[in-house]
Amino acid sequence: MSVRLRASIVAFALFGVTCVGACAPEPSTAESGASASNAVTVGLTYIPNVQFSPVYVAHDDSLYSNAGVDVTIRHHGSDEGLFTALISGEEDVVIASGDEAMVARDSGMDLVSIGTYYRQYPGVVIVPADSEIQTLSDLKGHSIGIPGEYGSNWYATLSAIFQGGLSEKDVEIASIGYTQRAALAQGEVDAVLGFSNNDLVQMLQSGMDVRAISLESQTPLVAASIITTRQWAEANPELASAVVSATTAGINSVIDDPDHALDVTMAWDETLSDETSKSNAMAVLQATIPLMMNAGGPAVARQDLDRWEMMAEFLGSVPGVVSQKPDASLAATNEYVNE
Repeated sequence: MSVRLRASIVAFALFGVTCVGACAPEPSTAESGASASNAVTVGLTYIPNVQFSPVYVAHDDSLYSNAGVDVTIRHHGSDEGLFTALISGEEDVVIASGDEAMVARDSGMDLVSIGTYYRQYPGVVIVPADSEIQTLSDLKGHSIGIPGEYGSNWYATLSAIFQGGLSEKDVEIASIGYTQRAALAQGEVDAVLGFSNNDLVQMLQSGMDVRAISLESQTPLVAASIITTRQWAEANPELASAVVSATTAGINSVIDDPDHALDVTMAWDETLSDETSKSNAMAVLQATIPLMMNAGGPAVARQDLDRWEMMAEFLGSVPGVVSQKPDASLAATNEYVNE
C-alpha cells in the first residue's frame, strides 16, 4: 500500500491527541525579562493538552527563563503542517514524533532531534476484551483501523505487523479517519492502532470493554522528541541546550507532582473546566508519565541513538515509506544534551 505524506497535521503525530481543531487562545504571561536574542518559540501540535504539561510547567515555573531562554509557546492546528512553521522559522523547536521527523527528512526537511520527550513508544493495538486476538501474530486475517496511511499510527501499524511476523497482505488495513472508538465499538474493524496514553484511556474512560496488545519493547520507532532544524541548532547551540535541559526538568517536575502539572495545564487548556474533564485529563497524564520515565526513574534527555538507527533500518526496509534508508546520524544527536 502506498504511503501519502501529508503537508497537513497528522494524527497523533506524536501524542495521539484525538481532538484536532483550531488553536485556542493562550493565556497572557508576564515578560520574562530575557533579551530578544534569547527568544525561542516552542511549537506544540494540536490544541492545548495535558500531554504537553512538561512544556507548560517549564514555562510557567520559570524553568526556561532560569535557563536563560525567553520561550513563547505556540500551538498549531489541523490546517498547518507538523513541521511547516519550524521550516519557515516561525517556530524554533517543536515537540514531535521521531518517526515522523525521520520520514519528513526524506522530503528534504533539515530536521534533527536534540532530546528525548517520550522514552517509550505509546503505540498499541486495541481490541475488544473478548476478541480472539491475543498477540500481534493473531492479527492475521483481521482488519486494523487507522486514520490513514500516514503518520505515527501508520508507522506503528507497520511495526505491529512486522513484529507479529506478518506482512501487509496478511491483514486488512482500513483507513477510517479519526473514528477508532466508534469503529471498534460498532464492529466495523477487528482492531485499531491507537496510543496507550490517549485512545486507550479515552475508550476505557467511556466504559468500553477493551484491552491493549503492546508493541515489543524494542519497537524500531522513536516517539515524541525535541525537534529543531540543524541550521537553528548549530546557530544557537546554547539556546538548544537550554531548551533541552529545561524541558527535561519540566518532565521530571510532572513526574514528581502530577497534581501541580494538571493545575498548570488548566491555565492553558480552557476545556478543563469541570471535575469530569479534569479527571479524564489526569487519567491521560497518569498514562503518559511512564512513557517519559527512564527505566522507572527520572527522565533523561539523552537519546538512544541505537534506536534511531533501528528505526532508519526499519523505515528504509518498508516499500513506499522513504526513498532511501535514512541517515540516523543526521536525524538525531546528543550534542545539545548536558547530562
